[in-house]
Amino acid sequence: MDTITHALFGAVCSAALQRTPSTSSSELPRRMAITGMAAAFPDIDYLGFWIDPLLFLADWHRSATHSLLLTPLWAALLTLCCLPWHWARNRWRMVYGLCCLGLLSHLPLDLLTPFGIKLFYPITTTAYSLAISFFIDGYFTAILAVTLLLLLWHPPRRVALSGLLILSVYLSGLWLLKTEALQVAAQQLPQSTDLHALPQPFSPFYWQLIEAHEEHYQVAYLSLSAEHQAIIKEYQGRRNLVWKTYHLYGEQTPNIALVETAWQHDQLHKFRQFAHFPILYRMDQYEDETCIWFTDLRYTLPYLTPAFRYGMCHDQQEWKIHRLKRFTTAERQAL
Repeated sequence: MDTITHALFGAVCSAALQRTPSTSSSELPRRMAITGMAAAFPDIDYLGFWIDPLLFLADWHRSATHSLLLTPLWAALLTLCCLPWHWARNRWRMVYGLCCLGLLSHLPLDLLTPFGIKLFYPITTTAYSLAISFFIDGYFTAILAVTLLLLLWHPPRRVALSGLLILSVYLSGLWLLKTEALQVAAQQLPQSTDLHALPQPFSPFYWQLIEAHEEHYQVAYLSLSAEHQAIIKEYQGRRNLVWKTYHLYGEQTPNIALVETAWQHDQLHKFRQFAHFPILYRMDQYEDETCIWFTDLRYTLPYLTPAFRYGMCHDQQEWKIHRLKRFTTAERQAL
């Protein structure tokens, strides 16, 4: 989830645990501010992108700062940062508990997304994911925002608990929709043993369906609410699904060996580690250089340029790893 949603969710969780009336009108807002700040903190790992984009994706993102095991350490650090504040210094035990609450509230939200989190880092680097919500979920955020607004006029704990209940119902609905999307895929591809349904932006009824094979994938974009075609035309009703094939090494026979060489290169090891559904994005031929780019189907939308595109460029002497910068067609960065 995005950082703003994390902060809002942490604040609502803090209000939900407020069992007794506050001793002052500023007590609850202060608690909510601390919890919201702590809930946003794990996303500080985004700073790693400016150090090394590929290591950020493969190793750093949603690992140490998102670890359940390291939560007490981060809570202690955040509590220390609050100590110059006189109010927090006199209540440091409570501040530590609020920081733990905020940090813990961050984890389940990121668990909902396809990227997932390395929940037990550093013991294991396995990433866990439910993949029922897109990275930015406007409906989820809107429920939190309305809940916080209602806190201004109604008993805080009752409103916060009601908001969390509505969120639980919404997430249960997402799980049911994912189950239905997988059923649609299974009906159309009855022989498949490796089917996936990934959430898409703008609507909980939009899903990306993937049938995975060793070196290629069948992909379709489904709208569970449309009979024929959704408002965003790339998403089709279950009876109109269009399955497209994407290959890891491409379909052009003369280039397959070259693409495989680029994919297996040692410098691309971290991207291979990161990508769950890797495909060939494109091959660029220049006068004295060839660049072969790969992307991951988890982060491809049918109407946008993929966010993560990494590849190898060969200048007749050696291979060098590069990335295509976001929102650009051909602007690249050497890594």
